Amino acid sequence: MSEEKRQNVRYKEIGKVISSDLCAISGVLDDISLTGCKIHFACPVVVDLECEYNVNISISRNTQDESPLQLVCQPQWCNEHSSTTFVGLKILFSPDANRLKDLISIIEQDDEDDILSEIVER
Repeated sequence: MSEEKRQNVRYKEIGKVISSDLCAISGVLDDISLTGCKIHFACPVVVDLECEYNVNISISRNTQDESPLQLVCQPQWCNEHSSTTFVGLKILFSPDANRLKDLISIIEQDDEDDILSEIVER
């Protein structure tokens, strides 16, 4: 199996995804980076890989700003498995670029703290 090459590290994060252009029901954020994210919907979804979609993401963790992140994304891939649709999105633009950057920094710090705690516990 070939190793994936990404511009930025993807971090596991859960959040609510709303993109009425993609699906009438909300989806779930699986992971996120500065340049992309993976989401899924609990139903079959028709995804046009040539289109740009407005995507709003509400992150599950407590942050100072509770409003959804606004992203303009283009699907890079789409897979359906057991009536669940998984979509890999490239972030083309975000009016919330600074908030996204701050969120990634918080997630990075939390991940580092978790690793340090695990090492200390051993």
